[in-house]
Amino acid sequence: MNFKKIYLIGEGRIAKECLKIAHNFFKQEVLLITLKNKNELDVFFEKISNSLILSVNNFYIFQKKCVESNFIINYHNSLLPKYKGRNAHIWAIWNQENITGITWHKVDCTIDTGDIILQKEIKITNSLTAIKLLQMQQNLAINSFEECLKNIKNSFPQPKIISVVRGGGYSQNKSTT
Repeated sequence: MNFKKIYLIGEGRIAKECLKIAHNFFKQEVLLITLKNKNELDVFFEKISNSLILSVNNFYIFQKKCVESNFIINYHNSLLPKYKGRNAHIWAIWNQENITGITWHKVDCTIDTGDIILQKEIKITNSLTAIKLLQMQQNLAINSFEECLKNIKNSFPQPKIISVVRGGGYSQNKSTT
């Protein structure tokens, strides 16, 4: 598993913690992307190839050229393929799910559909609030990130899952070409 460079794009505590974990795991510099403007990000990522990009608490949609030229993994706060897109934790509660969780997956050219690298479950109780669930998911993502990186290193992603999505689907019309 040799990458020219390793980048992390994301925000908040989860991104900062995953940055530290990735640095310790790979024993090399992991560059934090701090750009916010979509056009600037498009230009930046268009120039990158043969790199590992870690998408952690990030809303940027990677363009096709970037996806095809790099290995990108993304943290998502649901058990994909359920609840793709934003606000997945709210949809799980709204639909009275008993179980939700987190997914680390490879990014492909559509939203939240890439090969699953690792999933972890969380039991939903009647008293669980959306903010508490989100905190639990973020903690679980941090605590499982090294396992995700080991799975990538060992090349054992689970096969791609295709399913009908219930609620929470990505609704913003974004092109990946």
